[in-house]
Amino acid sequence: MSKIGLAVVSPAPLIRPNYVVNFAKNCEAMGVDSMWTIDRVAYDNLEPLTMLAAAAGATQRIRLGTSVLLGNLRHPSHLAKIVATLDFISNGRMILGLGFGSRESDYKAVEVPFDKRGSRAVEQVNLIKRLWTEENVTHTGKFFNVENLTIGPRPIQKPIPIWTGGSAEVALKRAGTWADGYICGSSAIPEFPQTWEKVAGYARAAGRNPDDIEKAGLTFMAVDEDHGRAAKTIENYMTRYYGKVRGEVASTSLVGSPGAIADRIGSFLSRGLDTLIIGVADPDPRQLDLFGNTILPRLQ
Repeated sequence: MSKIGLAVVSPAPLIRPNYVVNFAKNCEAMGVDSMWTIDRVAYDNLEPLTMLAAAAGATQRIRLGTSVLLGNLRHPSHLAKIVATLDFISNGRMILGLGFGSRESDYKAVEVPFDKRGSRAVEQVNLIKRLWTEENVTHTGKFFNVENLTIGPRPIQKPIPIWTGGSAEVALKRAGTWADGYICGSSAIPEFPQTWEKVAGYARAAGRNPDDIEKAGLTFMAVDEDHGRAAKTIENYMTRYYGKVRGEVASTSLVGSPGAIADRIGSFLSRGLDTLIIGVADPDPRQLDLFGNTILPRLQ
């Protein structure tokens, strides 16, 4: 059965301090599968792993994920410890979604080279997996070095699922080669079957079963009976976050009335997605009420 997750994507100036905890509690109360956060440094969003720690303490059931975390901006030893801690305090509910980033400003902010970020991320993932499962880890690599390192706590999940995103061919290959899940971007969801065939091909070439890889998509939502106003909300969000509107909003996002959005969600899920992650682009808390009371029942 397909699963629905909701993502906090609003920048900090548009939300109140209690928004994150209330968002998490509402996700759990309405019965969605998961809650997600985004990651930037050179932007005014809330720090994603801190948000998930707050959500872990406010919930008991929903899964908690990053869609996606720029893991490259953190040392793998530190990131392994933070994510293992999140998995521990949430009793095994963490999903680590990793991306590589398209904005050099985020890398400059923490003095990490922007070049070779994909290769850096692959080495990082391999080291993190070792640190979660082994003792006295020694690693001498192109980007990272650790000597006789043992960290704790151990994750509850064995292993914590690591998902990845991206649309470039090298990103699809990474997803097929080592990821536990693949997150498709909003503009690519309508053509997801074609994208997935590439990921599945890389998985088979690596000796993996593609059915073991979670198929996910990230899109954005604005609920409003005025379709044009809803579309404008999404466009404003995309312009603020990405610097431009990505794709044609009416066909790649969830905009308009509850009925129209429920139909579009059904259409997206019919593309073969296991999980649809919905970024709530309008920070008005009533958006969650509209989703839980008027959209989710139509899907069930």
